[in-house]
Amino acid sequence: MVKLNTKISRGLPTFHTGLIGKISKAEVVKTKLKGLDALRVILSDTNCEESGDGSTEHADVLWLREKVSKNSKLGAFLSVLGDETDKWLGRTIVIDSWSEKDRKIQVVE
Repeated sequence: MVKLNTKISRGLPTFHTGLIGKISKAEVVKTKLKGLDALRVILSDTNCEESGDGSTEHADVLWLREKVSKNSKLGAFLSVLGDETDKWLGRTIVIDSWSEKDRKIQVVE
């Protein structure tokens, strides 16, 4: 028998209402299956350990489009952080609401 040296990877938990964390990464990605453009945002030093492995990171994908509503995932970020993602890094945010068509965040200074 051959012993496989492969581990099953587990994605980071997604954002949720009440989450507080520091933006550690904001990177443009292309989805593997459909090739859609998105912005993957990672929050570090969060206020919860939802992943169960001791990690306090969370991540979510913000779909890139020409026009978005302020209550969309991307719109919530653009409304309070602006459109230069380099300036998002290191900012601490609170997720006030993270349900469909009702996304709101605020920056903690």
